Amino acid sequence: MSTADHSGLGHWKSQRLSSLLLVPLTLWLLWAGVALTGADYDSAVAFFRQPFHAAMALLTAGIMVYHAQGGIAVVCEDYVAHPGLQSALIWLTRLGCLAGFLATVYTIYVVWQGS
Repeated sequence: MSTADHSGLGHWKSQRLSSLLLVPLTLWLLWAGVALTGADYDSAVAFFRQPFHAAMALLTAGIMVYHAQGGIAVVCEDYVAHPGLQSALIWLTRLGCLAGFLATVYTIYVVWQGS
């Protein structure tokens, strides 16, 4: 999110909102990790086949990726002086975050398909 994309206030608000959303989602993720401690593969797959847990995993991944790429973009804007490099790093971050999210979506899809 370069400064051309959002106002500073808009970006600040979106980062705070995503932070607030991540609090309960992170608590769910920690609970899921504890609940699956010692579980075998089939139990973990059965856990994520449940619609609530699959949706929570996708929501958590999506908001984490959004929050991370926004935060990294701000670091690039603040500390990378060369405009071309700054832009390239921001776009690489966006692509990397998108790839991570798509990998999560694909994994949940495969679990839902029963593979």
